[in-house]
Amino acid sequence: MWARSDRSARAGLTLVEVALILSVLGVAFAVAVPTFLRAVRSSKVAEVTSELQRLHFSAAAYFTAPQPVAEGKRLRCLPPPAGPAPALPSVEPVAVQFAAPETPGSPTWKALGYEPEGLVRYRYSFLPSAPGCGSALPRTRPRPFLTLRAEGDLDGDGAFSRFERSAQDDDGELVLDPLLVMHDRIE
Repeated sequence: MWARSDRSARAGLTLVEVALILSVLGVAFAVAVPTFLRAVRSSKVAEVTSELQRLHFSAAAYFTAPQPVAEGKRLRCLPPPAGPAPALPSVEPVAVQFAAPETPGSPTWKALGYEPEGLVRYRYSFLPSAPGCGSALPRTRPRPFLTLRAEGDLDGDGAFSRFERSAQDDDGELVLDPLLVMHDRIE
């Protein structure tokens, strides 16, 4: 006769073993999923950081380029406001040509020599407080001299997060504020 009590002859798992395996998997997912989502969100914010930095470099080069001289003083200039470009942001990255005529503010993007590096998922805006030449604002003024903005839908729910960097005219140099200001990062 056979004896089914021998553990080595038994095939399959007991209910306790299945529960233990499911518990271990549940804990692993509970740790991994939020970490993965944070990494995805951080990669989306990395685009904003690098593109606003690149936009600042373009604006600073334009600002310090040789311009007209008035009353013995070399004038600093900024082009008119531009954007948002593209008109609508995308959840998935898309190719956008900022200098193309159909892009909002294309003459400004072209004058700045700014094109995004690769695909973008945000819409970008260039917002000088006083475009034109010789329009320096006092440093004590509460409004920034230039605002660089990116807006996008981080999680595909239709609500936009807004990221801004500001710059000031510091004795003829366009200096970027080190802070990236985020509005509605978690929409």
